[in-house]
Amino acid sequence: MVIAGITSWLEALVTNLVCWIQTGLVRALNFVIASLGALLAAVAGLMPDMPAMPERPSQFDTALGWMNWVFPVGTVVQVLTFLVGAWLIWQGVVIALRWAKASAT
Repeated sequence: MVIAGITSWLEALVTNLVCWIQTGLVRALNFVIASLGALLAAVAGLMPDMPAMPERPSQFDTALGWMNWVFPVGTVVQVLTFLVGAWLIWQGVVIALRWAKASAT
């Protein structure tokens, strides 16, 4: 009876010790990540401000409007975005299907 009590006490101690070590490691890693973030924020704060963008001439806006009327740039960008997105999704499906075939054999 005494040996069983000591054994369960030692098991509980070891389990708690492992949890404490894991908690300490996680806290240390979180501290390192937070320190790196603070360091990057401090370095970014030392950088000079970006200059303001120059104003576009009104003729440029007019030319863009006429060009968009003749050739719908926005629609072309949307179509190309859809095509590239569909192609990327298809590539992911092909990879998943290849993995499924490889795991079936």
